Amino acid sequence: MLTIFHGTARPQSNSRKIANFYHELLEERNVPHQFFTLEGLDKSIFSKTYHDEKSPEQAHIEKDILAPTKKYIFIVPEYNGSFPGMFKGFIDSTDVKSCFYNKKACLTGVAEGRAGNLRGMEHLTNIFNHIKMDVLHFKIPISQVDKHLDENGKLNDPEIIKLIHIQIDLFLKF
Repeated sequence: MLTIFHGTARPQSNSRKIANFYHELLEERNVPHQFFTLEGLDKSIFSKTYHDEKSPEQAHIEKDILAPTKKYIFIVPEYNGSFPGMFKGFIDSTDVKSCFYNKKACLTGVAEGRAGNLRGMEHLTNIFNHIKMDVLHFKIPISQVDKHLDENGKLNDPEIIKLIHIQIDLFLKF
């Protein structure tokens, strides 16, 4: 299974709009996938450790969403020069071996600044390599994201759209 993983709980975020674009693109291509977001999750999940007792919600997420996933497309916003702490807390709270070991990852960074979360994607790459994930070399930093969205929140930059198509082609073969 392929899972689009939106890496923040912030509602109505620009990174969610980019994640939605990936979802629409995979739908158009008839690529089986699922969509997962940190939005709306019980906040206690972000502060647990893998030793803590799992809530029914977290047990469901791990068993039915994360464990069956073989490939992840991570859409990750920039928070203070890296990625959201809640995302790291979520990773740390899971059974990393069943949810992430020996799986494949694809990264797209989203930022209102000019670096497109390059630093956050590098931090995340190091973490993923440590937990035995293979990360696709072709990462997309989307800088000044608000300038690439139309009034309806749809991605409208032809160059970024072209890059996403290339990335997805590479990832599906990865």
